[in-house]
Amino acid sequence: MTDPAPTSAAAHTVPSEAPPEWKPEPRQWSWKDLFTAPMLAFKPKCMAVSAVTVVLLSLWVMLFTQPLGGGKSLMDNLRFGFETPVIFYIVAWCWTAVGAVIFGLGATFVATFLKADLLDDEFLSFKEAFALWKPRLLPAVLVPLFMLAFPTLIWLALYAGSLVGSIPFVGPVLYALLWALGFVGALFGILVAIAAILSISLFPGIIAVRRHGWFDNVVDTIEAVGTKPHLLVASLLLTWIMALVATGIAGGAVSLLGQMARSDALPGAASSNHLKQTEQVAQVWAAEWLQYPTALANTILAPGARPEVSSARHVMDRMDAEEQPAWIRWLPGLLVAVQKTVVGALIIGFALNLFLAGGLLTYLWVREDDYWDEEDLQDLDQLAKELEEEARRAEAPATPSGA
Repeated sequence: MTDPAPTSAAAHTVPSEAPPEWKPEPRQWSWKDLFTAPMLAFKPKCMAVSAVTVVLLSLWVMLFTQPLGGGKSLMDNLRFGFETPVIFYIVAWCWTAVGAVIFGLGATFVATFLKADLLDDEFLSFKEAFALWKPRLLPAVLVPLFMLAFPTLIWLALYAGSLVGSIPFVGPVLYALLWALGFVGALFGILVAIAAILSISLFPGIIAVRRHGWFDNVVDTIEAVGTKPHLLVASLLLTWIMALVATGIAGGAVSLLGQMARSDALPGAASSNHLKQTEQVAQVWAAEWLQYPTALANTILAPGARPEVSSARHVMDRMDAEEQPAWIRWLPGLLVAVQKTVVGALIIGFALNLFLAGGLLTYLWVREDDYWDEEDLQDLDQLAKELEEEARRAEAPATPSGA
């Protein structure tokens, strides 16, 4: 009788343990992957979501800081309208918390697109992205609020120290005795505040990648910041440089068009004057009627350049006295102003996308073992077992029946 065919090593493997060759290892990320951030960020859907997020944030901030009918802003009324600034600080914190939630929702939605494009190799529609983003709404709200709690605790500690220090005789003595301990606490508070700032670019990508509860996402964020903070700072600096270059190029294109409109070398003085008037009218629209949505756009596209609204307003008044109807001039100016607003918002959206893409790539770099969820690992283990069983069944006919 012939000897049975040798059994494979897989047959002696414990069923509960998957052979190592069946489980793919996570990709090893490096700092060079950060250079893919501009391409990853150049997504029209993500740019639109980021633009809306930035506009909402700017409007929310301006609602708190812009002067009202009485000449003072809500911030000034709260700061100087009460004997104690506690109410102002409470309202300001709530205002900041709402802004953090707006950023968390928009940034996490963008990170959902980026994660699918980077790790799942698929382009999502708005409906598909919303279906993936909906279960992450709670972490998108609570994680930024929890990170905001760190600097809040620092402020409360300082406020408590001020209250104790205000006690006559006792306060100065305690301040003198506990100064060294207070220095250590203040140093720790500054480090915690820096960690909270660094986490802004990380937590949206972490929420999009990890399918955990919101507090687990907070822990993941803290671990990612604390693992290799020097690499995080270096990657954020590189991302900032790339965003500065991208927005500078876009702003240069806008400035180039403006120079063309103001050039005196055009064929015919009348054409040059008409273009100048159109550009000036666009400045009036942007500075007066479209000032809120264009505030950040103007900062990005033309830093330091503020139009002379009074002279541009004089141009519009003079056009009313001309024989030509004024709308021939102000309608093109309005169209130019609206386009500048939209383009500026999209450019800012790209910059925010780049910021989030850099944070996602940085997270995969410093915490490369985490981008496999526990559920994914379980699926891989199950797949390995199934492949092992298929291999056994394929080898079964080669074994003699009498063995």
